Amino acid sequence: MSPAPRTPRLVVRPSPATGWAVAAGVAALAFLVRWHVVGGAVGLRGNHGYDDGVYFSSAVAFVHGLLPYRDFLLLHPPGSMLALTPFAALTWWIEDSDALVAARAGFLLVGAANAVLVTRVARRWGTAAMVVGGVLYAVSYAAAWAERVTLLEPWGSLCLLGGVVLLLRGLDAGRHPTAVAGAGWLWAGGAVLGLGATVKIWGVVPLAVVAAWVLVTAGWRVAARVAAGAVAAVAVVLAPFAVAAGADMFRMVVLDQLGRPRQSAADLEQRLAWIAGTGDAEWVRTPTAQLALVWAVLGVVLVGAVVAWVGRRGRLWVALLVVQTVVLVASPSAYQQYAAFVVPALVLVLAAAVSLVPVRWREAVAAVLCLGFTLGAGVTSTQRVTPFPAAELRAALPATGCVRADSPVLLALTDVLSRDLRAGCELPVDLSGYSYDVGTRDAAGDPVPRRENAAWQREALRYLTSGSATLLVRSVGNGFDATTVRTLDEETTTVLERGGVRVLVPREGP
Repeated sequence: MSPAPRTPRLVVRPSPATGWAVAAGVAALAFLVRWHVVGGAVGLRGNHGYDDGVYFSSAVAFVHGLLPYRDFLLLHPPGSMLALTPFAALTWWIEDSDALVAARAGFLLVGAANAVLVTRVARRWGTAAMVVGGVLYAVSYAAAWAERVTLLEPWGSLCLLGGVVLLLRGLDAGRHPTAVAGAGWLWAGGAVLGLGATVKIWGVVPLAVVAAWVLVTAGWRVAARVAAGAVAAVAVVLAPFAVAAGADMFRMVVLDQLGRPRQSAADLEQRLAWIAGTGDAEWVRTPTAQLALVWAVLGVVLVGAVVAWVGRRGRLWVALLVVQTVVLVASPSAYQQYAAFVVPALVLVLAAAVSLVPVRWREAVAAVLCLGFTLGAGVTSTQRVTPFPAAELRAALPATGCVRADSPVLLALTDVLSRDLRAGCELPVDLSGYSYDVGTRDAAGDPVPRRENAAWQREALRYLTSGSATLLVRSVGNGFDATTVRTLDEETTTVLERGGVRVLVPREGP
């Protein structure tokens, strides 16, 4: 006789009042953590790297009449640009820097919303699971780092979590004998999941995993509704830009991304550290201790995944965690914010595992897990924030003409971005990204490094020396070769250097 099939343990769901109380507490915690990580009010007006400025400036260019792929390079689908459009539109009435602050503050709220959605998913596994999932997401350094400024990953997490919440509601409604509204939730859930793929092509991966899970657990009719909603959402967002830009859009979004050269093979350890989300915990003093902490966190996650899978709870999130981790490890390039891609699955796997702990130990395990991850994440570490010298830099810029920059966020922080666009000035948006789209390629067809890409060097030099002033900040990652650096020095004069930013103006005659 074959053994009876195992059934998941019964769970007492928390009351709606308890659920929303936990969600409110988690949202507040998530917002405060991201406020701390960005550096508070001073940090909101700071320079936080290259990508943040690319995505915001693409939205500002869009609201000023330029189209991505046709008028400027954009190496990602337009979803994030469209999401930033309401903030970018503020530049018609307020200063660029204020609009950027509003956008960054909006992203802090997106992070809080993601933490709330984690609790809504975990609610079906009990109160302890809600608390663990929400708190771990709130204090995750990987999530907080990505959600402190205008990057792509927060929207991807929002679409994944929001889509699954809608799907679960549709599936629950469909199980009721008299329910007919479940189909609408399924369409909506599929559409939201599809929107994730319009932000970054990696969004196709969680969409495919969730669709496969629905197919296996609910049948092909339900899966067809989800897939139809996703396809409709993707088509609505992408079609207008594809029609306007033609093959250029496919080349930039797909071919240029897939053709990016892989970073050092030795960075696997760094990628795993980002996934673990250990950040820069102040109490971890040595590299050996930091590595031990990374492996300890990954070990706990592995045990949680095994417990959740064997306990038949949260298997979707176990599958997502495995697949998304493989994508992140195999990606040609990786940066710290990329690790946010796996955080929803990681924390929900642990939440599911905690819900399977015997009741007499469950609260203690949940408390230890939340405290341990909070200390290990490094979000409590002191943030050393240097005010960005916007006023001094702005005063050194000419009142007329076009200002150039090697990082577009400088144009926003000095309030010349929208001024230049209204004057018809050139804005490449992603100057470094052009190295993936123009110039020499190696035998495998991949772009050569920037320093060896003569066509890109010429283009970068032409742009940076064609305005009335130039702002330079990227001492690491700019990719300029010795000839480009020497020519910049010969053709320009540095009139101010503050906070790592140089203001250059064209050198007058001999």
